[in-house]
Amino acid sequence: MGRRLFRNKRGKDSSGSWKDRLRYSFLPVIRQRGVYYAEQGRATLKEVSQERILAVVQGSRLYTTSVVDRRSKDGKILISCTCPFFQQGFPCKHLWATIIEADRVLAAEGRPTLSSNGKPKKDRPKEKADWRTLFTDALWQRNQAVPPWLDGSSKFLLCYDLNVTSLAVKISVFERYLKKDGTLGRERKLQAITIEHRGLPRMDRALIAMLENISGKTARNNFFRYYRASHRDFVDITLEPRDLELVLPLLAETKRCRVFLSDEILLADPLLKAVPSAASLEFTARQKTKKVFKLVPSVRLKKDGKDVLLSNIPVFFHTSPVFFIYDGYLFELFGPSLSWIKALLKSEKIEVSTEDIRDLLVRAESLAGSPNIRLPEGMAPETIKDLLPRPSVIVELEKGLLKARVLMTYEDMEIDWHDPRPFVLDTERWKRFKRNKEAESEILAGLAARGFRQKDMLFQRDIKGAADVLSELAEEGWEIRGRNRKPFRGGRVTKLGISSGIDWFDLEGGISFGEHIVPLPKAIKAFMRGERTVKLGDGSTGLLPEKWLSSNLPVLELGIASGQRNSSDKTLRFSSAQALVLDALLEENEVESVDRRFLEIKNALKNFSGIESFPVPAGFKGMLRPYQEDALGWFAFLKRFGFGGILADDMGLGKTIQVLAWLAGELENGKEDPSLVVSPTSVLFNWQAEARRFVPDLKILAYTGNNRSGLIKEMDRSDLVITTYGLVRRDIKILKDLQFNYVILDESQAIKNSNSQIAKAVRLLRARHRLCLTGTPLENNAGELWSQMEFLNPGLLGPRAVFDRRFAKPIAGGDKAARNTLKQMVTAFLLRRTKEAVAKEILGKMEHVILCPMTDGQAKVYSQVRDHYRASISATIERQGLNRSRIKILEGLLRLRQAANHPALIGKDGVGSGKLDRLTTLIEETISGGHKALVFSQFTRMLGLIRRSLDNAGITYEYLDGRTPQARRKDRVRRFQEDEDIKVFLISLKAGGLGLNLTAADYVFLVDPWWNPAVELQAIDRTHRIGQDKKVFTYRFITAETVEEKVLALQEKKQEMVSAILSGGQDMLRRLSREDLDILFS
Repeated sequence: MGRRLFRNKRGKDSSGSWKDRLRYSFLPVIRQRGVYYAEQGRATLKEVSQERILAVVQGSRLYTTSVVDRRSKDGKILISCTCPFFQQGFPCKHLWATIIEADRVLAAEGRPTLSSNGKPKKDRPKEKADWRTLFTDALWQRNQAVPPWLDGSSKFLLCYDLNVTSLAVKISVFERYLKKDGTLGRERKLQAITIEHRGLPRMDRALIAMLENISGKTARNNFFRYYRASHRDFVDITLEPRDLELVLPLLAETKRCRVFLSDEILLADPLLKAVPSAASLEFTARQKTKKVFKLVPSVRLKKDGKDVLLSNIPVFFHTSPVFFIYDGYLFELFGPSLSWIKALLKSEKIEVSTEDIRDLLVRAESLAGSPNIRLPEGMAPETIKDLLPRPSVIVELEKGLLKARVLMTYEDMEIDWHDPRPFVLDTERWKRFKRNKEAESEILAGLAARGFRQKDMLFQRDIKGAADVLSELAEEGWEIRGRNRKPFRGGRVTKLGISSGIDWFDLEGGISFGEHIVPLPKAIKAFMRGERTVKLGDGSTGLLPEKWLSSNLPVLELGIASGQRNSSDKTLRFSSAQALVLDALLEENEVESVDRRFLEIKNALKNFSGIESFPVPAGFKGMLRPYQEDALGWFAFLKRFGFGGILADDMGLGKTIQVLAWLAGELENGKEDPSLVVSPTSVLFNWQAEARRFVPDLKILAYTGNNRSGLIKEMDRSDLVITTYGLVRRDIKILKDLQFNYVILDESQAIKNSNSQIAKAVRLLRARHRLCLTGTPLENNAGELWSQMEFLNPGLLGPRAVFDRRFAKPIAGGDKAARNTLKQMVTAFLLRRTKEAVAKEILGKMEHVILCPMTDGQAKVYSQVRDHYRASISATIERQGLNRSRIKILEGLLRLRQAANHPALIGKDGVGSGKLDRLTTLIEETISGGHKALVFSQFTRMLGLIRRSLDNAGITYEYLDGRTPQARRKDRVRRFQEDEDIKVFLISLKAGGLGLNLTAADYVFLVDPWWNPAVELQAIDRTHRIGQDKKVFTYRFITAETVEEKVLALQEKKQEMVSAILSGGQDMLRRLSREDLDILFS
């Protein structure tokens, strides 16, 4: 990349901005183009300071620019750019755009400017001016005889001679002596010292640089380095047309250029630039005979309004626009080319018949920059001024863009907005309309305000929202047409109406295109097919309101999907559960009519969070906390409107007893059909136990076992039927024909896969009301929520394919709008309270007993062990008596407790453990809720089995038993307390005593009953230390129908005996009767 050096020694008063430091190094036209680039944002700064700029600029390709101020070191400024123009030796527009952008950034950041020596400028006190001296004619008009850049070492100025011949335009450079009176004297050849002078004016520097380049004498490695000869020859350098366009304005600015015609005729001395420099071509029609007119061409000078005959202009240059010289001034003629002017000058006369006058005007008007033709009074068309144009557009859709060709109509005459002609000619009525450019500019500004951007000769904008824009334009008087010239109309949503049926609502409305209305279903289906326009009844085209349709399509598509069951092709059908999302749609549009039932359901859904607590039924034998009473009010709300819902409270907040309290109320209200609870096998016993405890009046039927067909008849005599997911899947052909009051799915994440057999099976169950219970309604993806909602409120979230397209996939990709819409749709049907949210309502420790059923293999092993020890102990007691059979009894109890935990503890592998399965499930649920848990067991082998289960589930944990060294104990405790990724701590009895502070946990799982209840209490207290700010939930795992459950049953009756059994004390047998022993081994 080439570099150029500039010296800047203009004195202490030079400005500190980059722009002012380098202004004189750039041609005016280059600066102008650079400003345009900067305004377009093409310059991107990589580094900017008062000493250095690095940037990239987007031109025809990406160019790298740099500017370095080294004036404090060697008095130079180094500039560079990778563009071809700069490589030819000229500072380019890319550099000027960089400089402008750098100044803007530095000014915005408030950085100090620099003086000419590169140091920060200091404010100097300004001198006081005498207004009398300032406002004098002499000072106003004074020109210094000696230019400020000259010093005593030089009295010569650069001068230029331009010689114009029929073959070429040539330029010569020389010097002239500057006299004391400011006039120019003798001439001499160009001296190197003059052109290398530090204060050479910018026009001269630019001209010399261009002439160097044109003549091929440029020294490529330095912008202003010349051969150190005593003088240089710049004589008769031929200028090409492309050179003249840059050179001529600069020569006029110097006011030191003479222009000769064929080396003889002096045309200008000096050549001056006309202000303004524009001129226009005109023809005057003079009557030659009655039927013939002669056209006389002339040029009108904007400078003074003077008309000059074309033939009186001595020279035209081959440029665009065409430069010409007249009376010593340089003018620009816009419109005709030099070839056209030459052809005109060669014509001796231009005549036109009276009959052809109109055709002449039509043809002249068709020319870009058309010449004005003056006709005699009576023949000229009537000129109409101050007429407001009527705008129109011809539109078409292309690649998601609305493209518009903009026309201005004056009465019935159309003209493109970009057409340069100042008049619009109506040849039929012989009128000429003067264009109102100010009004046209305001019209185009209105387009820009509506998102249209000019590209080439068209205007374009994103198609989203375009229908509304076109409708607005039509209302303002714009004519909108398609390419076929037929009307092109923007569509708007009409007023909407709601009517209702038994469990549905119909949305009535359409898209209005003026007098044409397209029903919503038709418009939506077209939009879903990718179409953006519809054909209207009169053959015109309607543009669908894409912005409105796109933003509301997730809701509208629900109505389309439901409408497949609707015979009407003019309405969209929604389920009652979709009232809230339907209302959100109505809020953004004008509504014509809404029926009372819709308003009732909509208001209830909106205000459901404020539902009052429901009175606790008398048949419920327990205490409910305030938040649990709120759930009863929510159940009542769902029942009133026939909705289903998910109770998604945190684990431990009592979802089961809330449902049981509600079912107690249903029993009191005299329900006709039983309710059905479907749960995992591992919690079936919990439901039975909790139901008997809290609602003893409920007639409970466990639909389990091998003789289920006989239980069908008993259902009519039952209040609550409890079964498992597996049995529902297996017996769905029978169960689907039965009528239930409630179907309640516990751990409803079991149906998260909507295509699974169990998810399909439960949807076939018949029930007046439906509930789901789960602490994790959504674990991996939004599709899991769809499956549960489809069971509860069929159709609420639309068909699965629609849901995946509109919600699941966008949400997985981070679409917040889709997530918020889905949240709005399900909020009323999902009640979730976290442990933290209701902490004030929870007093003391929360303790729960989890009854775990045995697996089939585990039950078989347990029966074998029980029968063996029952027979063996009975024989021993018969021989030795109860007291002397102590060791055998202790051994039997230990083996039964181990088998209740996991048969692997007594060497029976491969049969599974119901307790371990349930424990793993609850640990996963705890983790998914963001909590930490402690897991205690007295059997280290049981902890080993739990470790294996956690490893298989991919759960990270810490482990501590009696063999863990003291140093490692502290590290493991610290990691559990501080590491958010470690959610579980497995601890054995021997290791879980004193000295552990584990306040990070808020859940405690006791895997088995402990030898000593006091030690159990110590384990729970590991979480109740100083610094604990969370409520702690404790879960005791008891294997149903084993010695563990029997000890639990005896606990209230014989607390001392139970403690003795679990503690293994010497006095155990003294407190244990033969009847108690029979119970334990039964």
